[in-house]
Amino acid sequence: MRIIEKTGAQVRALTPAEQLLVTEFAEGRSEGPKLLQANQWLMKVRTQGQWLACDCRPGTLPVMNVTLNSSTGTLFLKNNPGTAEHAPGCPFIHDERENPSVRGEDASLPAAWLPPDVPLKLIGDFRAPATPGTPANALAASQRREQHRLLSLLLTFIEASGLNVYATHLKKDLSRQFADLRAVATRYPLIDRVPASNYLETRIDMKHMMMLKSRLKDSTAFIGQRRYGLLLDCVADVVGRKVITDRSSAGFDFQGHHLLWGGARSSGPLLALALYSPATAGSQFYEMVHVATVPVLTRGHLFPVFRDEEREPLKMLVSLIDWMASKGVKVVMRRPVIGAMVMDELVLSSDLDRVLSVSLMKEPLGPEPSSETFKRLADFKSLETFRKYVAGFFMRERD
Repeated sequence: MRIIEKTGAQVRALTPAEQLLVTEFAEGRSEGPKLLQANQWLMKVRTQGQWLACDCRPGTLPVMNVTLNSSTGTLFLKNNPGTAEHAPGCPFIHDERENPSVRGEDASLPAAWLPPDVPLKLIGDFRAPATPGTPANALAASQRREQHRLLSLLLTFIEASGLNVYATHLKKDLSRQFADLRAVATRYPLIDRVPASNYLETRIDMKHMMMLKSRLKDSTAFIGQRRYGLLLDCVADVVGRKVITDRSSAGFDFQGHHLLWGGARSSGPLLALALYSPATAGSQFYEMVHVATVPVLTRGHLFPVFRDEEREPLKMLVSLIDWMASKGVKVVMRRPVIGAMVMDELVLSSDLDRVLSVSLMKEPLGPEPSSETFKRLADFKSLETFRKYVAGFFMRERD
């Protein structure tokens, strides 16, 4: 596939990563950060006034434009009228007119920053039996939106509390990190005028579940609405429908979905946020419903990790940043967890205005930044060579 100008002039061919990103988008397989990434990439093509040309047919170019659905606020690829048809089996053969549900209410939404002081609506009321004529996909779409907001809330908590930023002079112990998360929760009401911090426990164990259940049962704030609270903790793993903690290898059951940042499983430790609510209307039995997780560097350092292969290089970067601070060079490492074009990108910046973006992944996960100050660990012979490059990049500014 190629990017072309509206005059037909070719701009460039897509990279393999871009091709995969757009193909999964067209097939409706993009979810979470991948969907956000695809939307951002397509919006960039749209704002530059360019089109996409598919090379599924030799000698001719089916052309598509990126169109915004003003009703749903979503992007979709629309085949230009009068241009060649796609080859049979091409993933871009359908457009919005043929299958409006592909990019409508039924689509998974990308993780998004949730504004403070607005009721979260993380879980709906207990659902009555479907009435005749009610579309089944309407109920499913509603449930997916609710589930998705839990992951968005966890990522918002991480960004707003600064857990996605590391610098030696900003270092916090675990108690302070959780205190910052609780402080952010005061700005997010579960329901109107009820802060999430009122019904938040920062440990997943039986004692704290019972404490939360007691407060929920005695609350007068949920009149006419489903009662629910939040459980937040750094856990060892999520296996099947069990949350495994360091304090309980037997784990705690949940009955809903496990929502993953980046859409792929990583080993623990994980920062987990769970909904805690009665299973059915009128029930006094409370349980975890949905669980959202983000991998973190260690139990004591809740910096988000995109994939397992990043852990050792990230620990090296943390150690290197501490070493550079001891030499008088302050470097801040930030991972954008919401809205990043390249989800595995880390941004390192110093107090003397030097900026370096790095990726610790073996394979590219998205469009390659064109900047000269973007480097991938995979392009270096060893972790030690990469460490020396990063150190040299920032330490030479002292001269």
